[in-house]
Amino acid sequence: MNIIMAVAAVLNMVTGQGNLKVEMDQMVYLDSTQSPYLELSYEIPYSSLSFVRDSGRFVARFRLTLEVLDKKQNLLFAEVWERRHGLNDYPLTQRSDLSFNELLTTPIPRAGTALRLTVQDLQSERQAVATLPVKIEPGALRLRVLKSGQINPGRTYGLNDTIEIRAEAGSGSKGDSVQFVLHKGSRVVQRQTLPVVESLGLQRAYFVLPVADSAGIARLSSGAYTLEASLLSQESIFAATKTDFAVNLPFYYDDSLWAVKVDQLLYIASYEEMRQLKKTPRGQRLKAWQEFWQDKDPNPSTAVNEKEEEYFERIAYCEKNFSRGDKGYRSDRAKIYVLYGPPDQIESQPFNIDRPAQEIWYYYERNLTFVFVDRFGSGEFVLQTPGRR
Repeated sequence: MNIIMAVAAVLNMVTGQGNLKVEMDQMVYLDSTQSPYLELSYEIPYSSLSFVRDSGRFVARFRLTLEVLDKKQNLLFAEVWERRHGLNDYPLTQRSDLSFNELLTTPIPRAGTALRLTVQDLQSERQAVATLPVKIEPGALRLRVLKSGQINPGRTYGLNDTIEIRAEAGSGSKGDSVQFVLHKGSRVVQRQTLPVVESLGLQRAYFVLPVADSAGIARLSSGAYTLEASLLSQESIFAATKTDFAVNLPFYYDDSLWAVKVDQLLYIASYEEMRQLKKTPRGQRLKAWQEFWQDKDPNPSTAVNEKEEEYFERIAYCEKNFSRGDKGYRSDRAKIYVLYGPPDQIESQPFNIDRPAQEIWYYYERNLTFVFVDRFGSGEFVLQTPGRR
C-alpha cells in the first residue's frame, strides 16, 4: 500500500527547554486516506537521565506526553508513552556521548496546528518541553537523517560518523533517480545522482558519506551543511526537498580552531610551548595536546582531566562576560579570573563625575584584592592595584 501521498518537506529540529536535555525532530505527512500522520524522533543522553539500581542493573524511567493543539491552543489529542531503559555498568550512565533514541509514530487530528512534547524523568524532577509547528507541505519526496542506521534527531555528526540521508518517495512516483547536492553555505561540496530502489512500498535512494576517510583524515570541516535532493524522471525534476545537518570535528582537526585553542593557553603555557603546539601537524595534534596537559592532571585515574576542564570553563566565562567593550579572555579581568577563579565578592562602583567606573574583586581566603578601572567609559576594565590587602 502506498502510504505516502504528500510529505512535509521541512523538518523541525529543536532542543527541549528545561533541565533535561532532549533533542527532537518531527515530520508530518498525509497517509493514503489523506489523514495527517506524525513521525517524531527524539534523543536523550544517558548523562541527562537519572539511573537507579534495580535487580543488578541501572535503570532510567521517563515519560513522554504528546499534545496536539489547534489554532486557539485547545487540546485536540494526547498520547502518553512510558519508557524504561537499563544499563549493566554504572560508568555508562554518565556518558553524554551515548543516548536513548526512538522514533514514535501516530495519527493526529487534521485541525492540529502545533505539537507540544513534554519529557519527564520519573526518578527526578528534571523535564523538558518543546513546542513544534504542524506543517504539511505537498510533495513526493522526504529525507530521513540517519546515523548508524538509526534516526538522528540532533542531525549532528562527528569524526567517526557516516552521514546517511535516505530519500523516500511513494511507490507510485515517477522518479528513476535522485540527485543529491551537498552545500556548505554557497559552496557545493559534493554532487551525486543515484538510482532509486523499490523497498517496502517506497522508492528509496541513499546518500552516504563518511566524515573521515579510511586513514581517519576528515573529508569535511566543522559547520552547517544543507543537502538538496531532487527526484528525477528522465532528467526532469519530479520533486525536490532539502534538509540540514552539522559536522562537529574535534578542535585539533580544524586549523583555525586549533590556533584559537592554543592562543587560549596563554595563562598556563610558555611562549615556546604555544609556538611548538601551533607548528604541530594535524595528525600529531591530539598526542601533543594530551602530553601538554598530562602533568597538570590532578587525578590521572579519571577519564577526564579536571584541570583542563576547569581552565576552559573559565576561558568560556571570560569570553561571555568580558567581551563587551573589553578583550574577552585576553582582558585584565580574565587573567585574574582564569588564574584565581571566581572572586568571593565583587564591589562595582559606577561612573561618577570625579571618578571612573571600577570593580574591586576580593579573594578573602587568598588575602588578595584587585581593582579594575574603566578609564574611558568604554567597558574595558584595566587592572590598577593588584596584590594583597
